Amino acid sequence: MRKKRKFYSGVPNHIYQRAQNGFNLFYCDEDRLVFYTIFAVCARKAPDIKVLGLCLMYDHFHSLIVSEKIEAISAFMDHCTSWFARIFNESVGRKGRLFHKNFGSAPKWGLKKIHSAIAYLFNNPVEKLLCLRAEEFRWSFLAFLNDTNPFSSKTPFRNASAALKRAKKEVDWFSSSDEPLSYQGLKRWRGSLNDQEWEELVDYIIVRYSPFDYQALVAYYESYENMLLAINSNTGGEYDLREEFNTFSDQAYDEMLEYCRAEIKETCVRRVIMWPEEEKLVLYRQLKMVTSATDRQICKFLHL
Repeated sequence: MRKKRKFYSGVPNHIYQRAQNGFNLFYCDEDRLVFYTIFAVCARKAPDIKVLGLCLMYDHFHSLIVSEKIEAISAFMDHCTSWFARIFNESVGRKGRLFHKNFGSAPKWGLKKIHSAIAYLFNNPVEKLLCLRAEEFRWSFLAFLNDTNPFSSKTPFRNASAALKRAKKEVDWFSSSDEPLSYQGLKRWRGSLNDQEWEELVDYIIVRYSPFDYQALVAYYESYENMLLAINSNTGGEYDLREEFNTFSDQAYDEMLEYCRAEIKETCVRRVIMWPEEEKLVLYRQLKMVTSATDRQICKFLHL
């Protein structure tokens, strides 16, 4: 029998959700942007939900959410994960559950526990050797608190290409209409932009859709500078959630993605999860030889 969730009204709840069987969820910018914009739209439409933070890792995500009702968090999580699962599955011809049936949640009561949860969330990519400092990881969205272009150069409007102007205008329309972005639209924009323009558009999308109450987050530290100092001085901890844990670096996933793009010429790498099993086993052996990935990481990457 499943234990009843612990919940305290109006305090930050650390939410943890992983993929079914621990499989990978995110293979490219487009995967993360589709999920992020769905998450943001669902948060906007949920009046009882306040989002303090979100971090997208390869096979799971963390969020800090404040609500007066546990039912509101459950409905929100079900809405955004089922919506993304449907779109992800459609994009590769997959069927079945994408996320683990139940998400983990832990209420954080008291400033010490709140600080520890915040540090833990934003230091996930640091612990997995994806960056040196928490604000250097784009998909924890921390750097966007005081910078609209932390990972790109902002092009003056008059100097922007027609394709970039058009893409930003379409992003504005979808965001103002409370519609998430689609794989088709993102693929079209990426095909019309150079690498620098694409990075600028990604930053623009993140800012335009932002679901975060940054003011409430910073209030736990009094200033942004104090918060960064605290986060980068202490990795935090999480003892209230049953999270899958391993000590291996997530850089191995970057290596596998690079290999698939370069050697098998697969631009949409998530499609490998739908390959016939015998072909996936061939790729498994190749990845085992040329990357630092463990057996478990390769299986998660290939959905084996």
